[in-house]
Amino acid sequence: MSSVRYPNFDTLRIVAASSVVFSHAFLIATGSEETEPLHGTGLIAGVYGVFVFFILSGFLVTESAKRSAGLADYFRKRFLRIAPALVVSTLLITYVICPPFALDGATAFVLDPKVMSVAMQAIFLHSDGLYFSNVAFYPPPGEADYLPGIANGVLWTIRLEVIGYALIALLMAMSLFKGSRQIIATLIAFGLIGFSVAYGKVVSIEWMAALLFVLPSFCCGIIMNWLVQFHKPRGWLAALFALGFIPAVHFQILPETFCYIAAYPLIWIGAADFKAFGWFNTRSDISYGVYLYGWPVTQVIRAVVGDGLSGYEMAALALPVTALIAYLSWHLVEKPALRLKTATPKPAYRAA
Repeated sequence: MSSVRYPNFDTLRIVAASSVVFSHAFLIATGSEETEPLHGTGLIAGVYGVFVFFILSGFLVTESAKRSAGLADYFRKRFLRIAPALVVSTLLITYVICPPFALDGATAFVLDPKVMSVAMQAIFLHSDGLYFSNVAFYPPPGEADYLPGIANGVLWTIRLEVIGYALIALLMAMSLFKGSRQIIATLIAFGLIGFSVAYGKVVSIEWMAALLFVLPSFCCGIIMNWLVQFHKPRGWLAALFALGFIPAVHFQILPETFCYIAAYPLIWIGAADFKAFGWFNTRSDISYGVYLYGWPVTQVIRAVVGDGLSGYEMAALALPVTALIAYLSWHLVEKPALRLKTATPKPAYRAA
């Protein structure tokens, strides 16, 4: 299809990242997710936000592969988008945020070689989060006695995101994003969705179960990238898909069907000319920073303010602080790193 722009993808990603912070505010404030407003649908808002992230990622990373000069160029761009902010945030959380809450004192914590080992495991994605047994942000809130020692509980998705990058690279290496061959990549995406549906709930390996949990969303993004080459998303079709949320909620199948219902409307919203989104459509993409810093910011607020806050009150405190730190992360870390991308000719088709 002709040149298409997606001016609202940054807005969608900010909303998705904010939903993660919003949901975790309930868990950290109360020690339970039961009061989170979407808990009754089978999952919390933050997990639906993760699904949105993976749909958009599947779409945009596929486009990045098509625009890349080769595998080296593709991996360079992916590395520069993910790694710098992950490294900086992990080290800041470990050596700036955690020491005041170390059980054995800040100095002993900083000098403990095991602390660096934990941080390196998180950076190199050997663990699904940043956990310290010798840190407690606050007393254990009842049954959720694991919460006080979690410095960052959202890193599990980054490892899965990298696996998605590897999948795209494999399809790219087989030249399946060139011209009409992309239909083969699309068929493979459909096959992976079927595999995930068939085996996602029976796999016992934790990381693989998590992968099959989000893989359909990522594959929906790949499929949508193929679709928009010859079909411009229509508002009435997006509305028709959105109506599917009503029976999905009624029959309690929303978690299983979310990505299939949401993929088309998300891409339509991404391309639509919404003047109301103009304020968000700046050159500051703070969504990744919001995602990385939301959990530790909320933990510190819980430690300072104490218990007694509702999830809504905690979210109202955590979101603005997180957004400010994310803004600094974008301008001081992420944006400078992205300048190191290899310059390549820009085709007519342009993604956000």
